[in-house]
Amino acid sequence: MPPSVSFLSVMARESKGAFKWIPRKIRRSILVVFIVVLFVVTAKYLFGKGSAQYELNQLASNMEIRYEVLNNLIKVPNGSTPVFLAQITIANKGSTAIEHGNWSVYFCSIRMLESRYLKHNPSGYVIPGNSGIRFTHIDGCLVKFETTSDFKEIAAGDSLTFKFKANAWSVARTDVMPRWFITAEGLSPRVIKNTNDEELKFVGNFDTKEKWKRSTKDIYNPYTPEQRYKKDFVSDLMGATYDVIPTPVSVTLDEESGVKITSQWTVYIQAGLENEAAPLEDKLGLKVSTSTPKDTKAIKLLKGDISVPAKDSQQFPSPDESYSLEVDSSKELITITGKGSAGVFYGVQTLLALRNSEGRVPKASIKDAPRYSYRGLHLDVGRNFVAKDHVFKLLDTMAMYKLNKFHFHLTDDEGWRLEIPEIPELTEVGSKRCFDLKGTRCILPQLGSGPNPSNSGSGHYTVNDYKQILRYAKARHIQVIPEFDMPGHGNAAIKAMEARYHKLLAQGDKAGAEKYLLYDMNDTSQYLSIQHYTGDAINPCMESTYTFVSDLVKAVVGFHKDTQPLTIFHFGGDEVARGAWTNSTECEKLVQSLGLNKSGDDIVEKLKEYFVQRVSNITADHNLDLAGWEDGLMSHLNDPYARRLIKNNRVYGYTWNNVWEWGSGKRAYVLANAGYQVIMSQATHLYFDHPYEPDPEERGFYWATRFTDTQKTFGFLPDDLYGNIETKRSGEPLTKAKVCENAEDENADNCPDLKKKENIVGMQGHLWTETVRTSDQMYSMIFPRLLALAERAWHKASWERITNKKERDAKRKEDWKVFANKVGYSELGRLDKMGVVYHLKPPGVRVDEGIVEITNAFPGLKFQYSTDGESW
Repeated sequence: MPPSVSFLSVMARESKGAFKWIPRKIRRSILVVFIVVLFVVTAKYLFGKGSAQYELNQLASNMEIRYEVLNNLIKVPNGSTPVFLAQITIANKGSTAIEHGNWSVYFCSIRMLESRYLKHNPSGYVIPGNSGIRFTHIDGCLVKFETTSDFKEIAAGDSLTFKFKANAWSVARTDVMPRWFITAEGLSPRVIKNTNDEELKFVGNFDTKEKWKRSTKDIYNPYTPEQRYKKDFVSDLMGATYDVIPTPVSVTLDEESGVKITSQWTVYIQAGLENEAAPLEDKLGLKVSTSTPKDTKAIKLLKGDISVPAKDSQQFPSPDESYSLEVDSSKELITITGKGSAGVFYGVQTLLALRNSEGRVPKASIKDAPRYSYRGLHLDVGRNFVAKDHVFKLLDTMAMYKLNKFHFHLTDDEGWRLEIPEIPELTEVGSKRCFDLKGTRCILPQLGSGPNPSNSGSGHYTVNDYKQILRYAKARHIQVIPEFDMPGHGNAAIKAMEARYHKLLAQGDKAGAEKYLLYDMNDTSQYLSIQHYTGDAINPCMESTYTFVSDLVKAVVGFHKDTQPLTIFHFGGDEVARGAWTNSTECEKLVQSLGLNKSGDDIVEKLKEYFVQRVSNITADHNLDLAGWEDGLMSHLNDPYARRLIKNNRVYGYTWNNVWEWGSGKRAYVLANAGYQVIMSQATHLYFDHPYEPDPEERGFYWATRFTDTQKTFGFLPDDLYGNIETKRSGEPLTKAKVCENAEDENADNCPDLKKKENIVGMQGHLWTETVRTSDQMYSMIFPRLLALAERAWHKASWERITNKKERDAKRKEDWKVFANKVGYSELGRLDKMGVVYHLKPPGVRVDEGIVEITNAFPGLKFQYSTDGESW
């Protein structure tokens, strides 16, 4: 019974004696009217005109925010943290003044504001200049500003501007996050209307070098049309009808002869290849049969031995993925033979790529096998959630281009995305972002998600969702590798388990409350993570941490069991903040019991290694391999943890931090030489969250490099790590000789040789989603760069074997011309049909003797022009 009806019945029953002379129906009618009036009066008091909530709503409607970067080139003393100058303007668009009050505006700042003051003053910092504004850091990127008694009202039509400094620099519009909101104690927050904008129109233009450069050494400027023409010009080959991405090892084509696949054709398969035939049935509408095949108008799918011609002793480490494809035009017969079912599947993908819009396939003989057994794509759904249907579409495109590993980054500081039924709070609390300072309902807003849980920052996959993703991936020969990032980046898990603790403790269940606790309540350590969290490091010294990990691993193994058995558990391990656990009483006990006599950061390193060993023991008991980011498997001095102490048969290290001037670019070879299996994940070429151009209007962070376009990813040299050294972050030229020499320590080895080449087992592209809040944004950051990733992971180009850099670069440029024509004439059209949004650079333009010449990075696209800005 609804509460209102229940209340009405009680009132009717209690008043029956006093008002029994009034007919029952009339009594009930009077009570209904009374309750309605009561609700109206209460609502008006709480939310109506004149109420505190009404006033706050009006304030949110009338306030307009403008954010503007003023100068990134501020001089600071040598050794000091770089800072930039910015300003916020509050404009009053209403008819009444904006006055000092208990209201606060919350927003996400990816740079620490006024850090030299705020990190030592948690109660806030008053901005100089009599603005009457105080900043306070809350946690992560969430900060607020509020008024002080010095605040002077902003009259109708007027505005207030206040300046401040923040760490590092801000040279791109997407550094600023949307959905600033205003609230006051006891009231519901409201988003400030003009900031609820994915185009970020409330952010000022980056129209001077002080705004778009990171430092005085930064050589990058936004490209002019002429510069873009010179950089992106590619000869138009006038078509690429029968080319395939990724490039096969051996191809013989006769475009003058071929077959046309029509509905009269039949797919004949060996038993057990029904899944591999499904794309031909789905995309071409062909009948699939296991009967004795005909020798005409037939596509045969078989398993058998494949001999792929190697070049320069090239090894093919994944024989089950090799295939041959023969198109016999005289018999109208296509035969695809795979060493394993995966090889058959990839042969089908090649056939679909060869088929033109009219259904015609050229006479062909192809023998093919992948360069690497691991060809991956990483998707971060922790920062911003990605709906299941879009994961499906991403898996479809991965299959088209023969990528076979989906690295599913399911947790981070900003969200926990997978339901664990035994620990429901992980998703009840940890998967939602909303404005709840107590943290009992959700974790705090981050990255522009706004104050309400219906946002890009909230969402999770149920167990059934996850199993559907596993089945979908398995059908496409893609292995799902789930990642649960620990011990750093653990904010969402820590807050969820804290909420669980208080809930169960209130119910009198102390043992249950403490079962999965992930932080030491007596820990007074003070630190700030790279993303400005003050407590995101899961405590490695508490047994409850390992109970949590053990039950998590057990649950995930169970999810995979009947669909795609789990073989790799990725624990993350990256970016543990210096200073974590240094004042933890639980860690003091553990340090004593282990007989460690270290202190400070050395203890953090020892405890990280201890955590890895404990997680290794748990995962090894389930016969799992272990995976982690490079810094999760080594000390900050680039020393790998002793491989013999990690029990798993294989341990995969994902090597990402190759900012060459930082000295960590060697980690791939260091880990490989130490016995780890290495996935090449270098941020300068393989991080798809970086901008496509050094332009402030391009989406993405740019910490590793100012830009990474498709051509740069295409040109990556996975077999020659130091051959990728070309520039500093500033764009200044850099050479291998400069990086590898060390004048201060002649015994240092900045560029060790790769001694165990067999331990480089693959490469992977990555999308982190700090600046990605919509599916279109996700696709446009991944595509078309994913195509270049697939090309390098599957195919080793002939130019990669050339040692002379000048000659190699020339050959690479010729190969790029062919690849770019494939993309423009063929592959972008295939993506269009799938509804996949991709990024296109603005065209390059030059004027030569009065003639306007236009180019694009991918030939084959149509250009439109206008002389009046209206008709095109």
